[in-house]
Amino acid sequence: MVSDSLEEIKNRLDIVEVIGQYVKLQKAGVNYKALCPFHKEKTPSFFVSPSRQIWHCFGCGLGGDIFSFVMKIENVDFKEAVKILADKAGVKLLAENPVLNSQKQKLINLNETAAFFFEEQLSQKQEVKDYLFKRGLTETTLQEFKLGFAPDDWRSLTNYLIKEGFKPEEILQSGLAISKKDLPETGYQIQKTDLYDRFRSRIMFPIEDLSSKIVGFTGRIFQGSTPLKTIKDLEAVGKYVNSPQTLIFDKSKILYGLSKTKTFLHNLGSTLLVEGQMDFLMGWQAGLKNIVATSGTSLTAYHLTLLKRYNNTLILGFDMDEAGEKAAERSIELALAQEFQVKVLQLPSGKDLADYLLEQKNQISQASLEQLLAQALPIMDFYFERAKQMGDLNSLEGKKIIVSYFLPKIKKLVNPIDKAFWLEKLSQEVKIEARTLEDELKRLAKDKIAYRDENEPAYQFLPQHYGLDLPRAQLIGERILALLLKDFKLKENIRKVQNYFPAPLQEVVETILSAESAEDLNPQSLKKLNLKEELINKINELALRGDYELELLEQFQVPLEEEFRKQIKNLRMESVKEKLKQLEKEIAEAEKNKNQAVLTPLMNEFNQLKKDLLDN
Repeated sequence: MVSDSLEEIKNRLDIVEVIGQYVKLQKAGVNYKALCPFHKEKTPSFFVSPSRQIWHCFGCGLGGDIFSFVMKIENVDFKEAVKILADKAGVKLLAENPVLNSQKQKLINLNETAAFFFEEQLSQKQEVKDYLFKRGLTETTLQEFKLGFAPDDWRSLTNYLIKEGFKPEEILQSGLAISKKDLPETGYQIQKTDLYDRFRSRIMFPIEDLSSKIVGFTGRIFQGSTPLKTIKDLEAVGKYVNSPQTLIFDKSKILYGLSKTKTFLHNLGSTLLVEGQMDFLMGWQAGLKNIVATSGTSLTAYHLTLLKRYNNTLILGFDMDEAGEKAAERSIELALAQEFQVKVLQLPSGKDLADYLLEQKNQISQASLEQLLAQALPIMDFYFERAKQMGDLNSLEGKKIIVSYFLPKIKKLVNPIDKAFWLEKLSQEVKIEARTLEDELKRLAKDKIAYRDENEPAYQFLPQHYGLDLPRAQLIGERILALLLKDFKLKENIRKVQNYFPAPLQEVVETILSAESAEDLNPQSLKKLNLKEELINKINELALRGDYELELLEQFQVPLEEEFRKQIKNLRMESVKEKLKQLEKEIAEAEKNKNQAVLTPLMNEFNQLKKDLLDN
């Protein structure tokens, strides 16, 4: 049964170890805590309970078990989260799990078979390996990232895949082959002679999704001893060719290397972004583990949404000459709109990361790499330095050039404090009043800035606002129950106000009050009771919340019992307020109908409740 597999996965995996691969956890009593990876915060409110095997953020309200965490952090559905965790746990999922037999899985199998074929071809092509060694890559890197070679042949891969049991239509769907003629949409059995290999005479870089499954390829042209004679020839065939968009591959949504580096992005707190596989591989090989690369596309809003899960510092690791800056402008604008701290890696002009690391291979150490990243220039400092070099400060025209370049950069900042800082700095540099520059900025601001990637649906990239959208009475009630689970002798106080708890919490209150002690509500005891799963989950969540609340009370030196009684009073008052609102509606209705017999007792009750509220 699938449920048995899920239980086995939970039994084999420790939630602390799983979450600890993505988030830096620190011990907090019997639990662990961290800064929440799903919303911005300065004080840890993300808690993980080893005993209850759950997680919860008391800042944004998200929580659950290992499956819900992986779904959220990896941006996958439940089935894919189960597969990821099953792989970690070494649990073999039964064939009834439909994800294993899906069309997507078939394409993944096909790509992985193709990757094996390409690897085998590379092992027999010493000329290609020598070229890669000359570019600085090692044998270990070639194997770790499964680099391969596509022979200069029209159907070598297609023939191999058919021998391995794949159908011509599946090979066509994968994008690894192209049809040499227009095929009818229906009623035609595709033949292998209808197809030819997309990748020929190319060094092959497999591209993995976040689950480390091969979903596509990038192929770099390699002509060896018979190179292409002209730039025009190269443009005709394309220096780099990517897999086309398929059911499993979309280059605007996948970053090369992220499957291997995502844990480092969390732990190191920054992301080095480079262009292309060679820059990535040379960086990784040198020791830059917090690195990702785009593959034949500019950075998209989807990429940024993905990276924001891990950290909010983006270091651009490519040549930022005038042409490079212009090409990166849209990506930088999108990153600033998502409130990334954007920095520029300081490399010699005209050098990409791969060339720089190859040139410096004898001098590079881990310390020098760390220093290189630490010296990355914040993007506004980079722009400001470039602006100062553009115009002559001793002439009005020179000042205009500087202002016209730098002011639009200020416009793209989201934070008003950042805007004010750079306006003042620009004012001091060009000796023009800040108010004048601010007026000019307002004029520029009338032009709308489109932060969304036009190639993507708008709804996918709207900022996520997290929070507990619950009635105040329920928030207070949950806090009371959480505190009670930390000091069960206060249980009798709950009985006196049981009716004040809102309806969604009544079943939880009944369950807690029926327990003899807090021990009766621990994970093992709850499992023995014939309770609904959502009820057990709610009690587990409240117990973890109690640990969080207790830590806060100790931090601010507030006695638990004092806070408990205060919240009981708040719950009573909130209940009275809700009753008063209801009475106001009933009184208005009675007045409208001129029904004095109904109106008088309603008014008396309303006045008494209002007096009780004021007395409190």
